[in-house]
Amino acid sequence: MSDEQPLETNPSSGGAPMHGNDQPEFNEIEVLTQEAQDALARATAADVEEDDDDEDDDDEEDDDDDDDDDDDDDDDDDDDEDFVANLPPFLRHRVEKLKDLDKERDAIRDGYLKERAVLENKFADLYKPLYEQRRSIISSTNVVEDQTDDYGEEIAGVPGFWTGAMENIETIEELITERDNECLGYLEDIRCNEFEDCLGFTLEFEFKVNPFFKNKVLTKKYDVPNLLIDDEPILKNVIGCDIEWKDDNCLTHRSITKKQRNKKGQIRHVNKREKLESFFHFFCPPKLPSMDEMDEEQADAIEEAFDHDYDVAQSFRKYIVPKGVLWFTGEAMTSELEGIYENGESLLLPKDFLNTEAVPDGSPFPKPVEGSEEPECKQS
Repeated sequence: MSDEQPLETNPSSGGAPMHGNDQPEFNEIEVLTQEAQDALARATAADVEEDDDDEDDDDEEDDDDDDDDDDDDDDDDDDDEDFVANLPPFLRHRVEKLKDLDKERDAIRDGYLKERAVLENKFADLYKPLYEQRRSIISSTNVVEDQTDDYGEEIAGVPGFWTGAMENIETIEELITERDNECLGYLEDIRCNEFEDCLGFTLEFEFKVNPFFKNKVLTKKYDVPNLLIDDEPILKNVIGCDIEWKDDNCLTHRSITKKQRNKKGQIRHVNKREKLESFFHFFCPPKLPSMDEMDEEQADAIEEAFDHDYDVAQSFRKYIVPKGVLWFTGEAMTSELEGIYENGESLLLPKDFLNTEAVPDGSPFPKPVEGSEEPECKQS
């Protein structure tokens, strides 16, 4: 047998043979790995020490919230830079390259969002003429057919169109009271205008002249920087509008007079403003109190209020405005239920549950087989 060592492939030279003297020892590889681990440990330890120093300095922070926020951002940037700086040179170079790739990806994504905003605006302009025709039909300015009913009475437009559509969406319906219904009967149109950069939208509610308020249009504006991204919404700002109520027809508050007796036994009358449940509170968005005045429970309540408010807004933007007629007729509700089916089958409901012809008199139970006897109900 020959005493020559077998040749091995050297991957770093494109597969050329590598002689035995050129092969790295396993213990050398272990040493390099250990050095990298030690360097990473030192970088992590440096971060921990800086975090400890930051905690010790918490009691000496300024009360100025804006300055504190800026300082925190600067500290975060410094921490990131320190972490990278403490990496061994060969790792630092690779991490910097990865960060450069991430910046290139962000630039491409920004271009995508700009092009998508242009496309969204293009098709929004195509929808507008259709929405205008819908508005004219609902408000009777465009006569499609004879406007008299079977009794010869003239019926203008589609009475209760928007109210009917709104009441078929639970998120909105739960806000509407009986007192609101009469006022909403004067609602002529609901529009959603997206910002040109698609970083927000404005809801517009146009009313006929009515005995409740002077406004022709009520608005609600949402600034949402990540509106085009499938992430949790980041609400930068929410702006409602002031409703100019007429006389004593305010639906959100009422004035009450209470008697108060002082220590001397004298009675005086005090006028107070009492809040009422109403859909029209939607136009007065929640207000964010100072963080210094808010405990954890209050913070959770505020977050819940903003979340619910945004859910209502999205119900108008995604459902009512584009598909108002299907929510008015109830067909959209059926479509939502049918959405739980996959290939005509469901793990939750019987296959024919939504098919009214498959059940007798609306009963969810199957018809008995003709000529069979109903089983006796026995209790154990």
